[in-house]
Amino acid sequence: MKIKPILALALTALTATPTIAQDSTPGDLLEAINMYTPEEGDPAYKVKANELLGTQWYVDMAYGFWHTSNAQPGYNNNANVALIHALLNQRLIRDSVNGGTWLRFEFSGSWGLDRESAQSDTLFSDAFGSATYPHTDIYGAHDGVIPELAIMHYFAGKRAAVIAGMVNMTNYFDCVWPANDSFSYFVNSGFVNSTVLSLPDANLGAILQVELDRQSYAMLGFTREATTYGDNPFSGNSNSYLLVGEYGRTILGGDATIRFNPFFRQVETETGNHSNFGLAASIEYALRDEVTLFARAGFGANQEYGNAFDFSCGANIKLIPSREDDFLGLAMGVFKGCTPADNNREFVAEAMYSYQVNDYFKVVPHIQYIANPAYDADNSDAVIMGVQGVFSF
Repeated sequence: MKIKPILALALTALTATPTIAQDSTPGDLLEAINMYTPEEGDPAYKVKANELLGTQWYVDMAYGFWHTSNAQPGYNNNANVALIHALLNQRLIRDSVNGGTWLRFEFSGSWGLDRESAQSDTLFSDAFGSATYPHTDIYGAHDGVIPELAIMHYFAGKRAAVIAGMVNMTNYFDCVWPANDSFSYFVNSGFVNSTVLSLPDANLGAILQVELDRQSYAMLGFTREATTYGDNPFSGNSNSYLLVGEYGRTILGGDATIRFNPFFRQVETETGNHSNFGLAASIEYALRDEVTLFARAGFGANQEYGNAFDFSCGANIKLIPSREDDFLGLAMGVFKGCTPADNNREFVAEAMYSYQVNDYFKVVPHIQYIANPAYDADNSDAVIMGVQGVFSF
């Protein structure tokens, strides 16, 4: 459940010259993280709803088919799945000076479309109990989930905000634009978010955001880790929680964005409470209009959740000047697990191409290669091929 490009003002669809460092106004950085303002080409009804009612939304609906010849015994080699991801911002209180108060709602789901895919114990992606997941937004064979339902309140002249409720932390932290949306970009979870941070959703939490100046911001988030999808977020008595921060800054005249994410996690286990901590970092860089690069790295000590180490990098490349909305994506990463048994690091590579048919529909083929799935050198290396047809509106 990942958001659209968070620094869209700085890196717009690989085609526009970045302007955020030179021309931004107070609140632009937080707006780029939190808001779903209409884009060029959106229908008039969507623009009017935003202007008159304070209603902002986007919806991705996809059909996907994936195949691997290397699934573990007992698992299906194919997945034939429908997916949906929808986000809504609804303004509750208007305040043109400070930004107002908003309701944030998110819904995601995945449903198997044939007999084999409709059985979660045979879904191909369940055969890879690995450092990374072959498709981030497949939750199961027939799952509709609500990862976020929260109140967002702006203050200090739009330069600060607080978000509280059932919060999806992946919507705010570690949002590297070229690799943060599995409907339109890479699908492997190792490229969508840091596997060291292991950010939770659908739990009670709060985030404080502050825009420090026109080029930098800071965030601090706290969330429980006691519940999962469908559970009452107020239920459970687990002492597990995550405290995570982010410092982000645009550099090189707005062409690049760097982020640093320190974190502290307490995990309740049968043997007591365990403290984990670490640091993740990322950079995205618009080398030129046609090429955007990104890299992530992270290290965690005493990890119970997430990986002990990861590094990934990649690029989005616009190959055909006349097709300015199309691009090729290439990414690779190496991931180390959190237990002593995870000595065989998992290696993942992915290539994808986004072909924009029109303003609302794209076709996105993918191919992935996973070496040492589940950190086990005895497992056969996996090759996964797939294609998604994505409707966005």
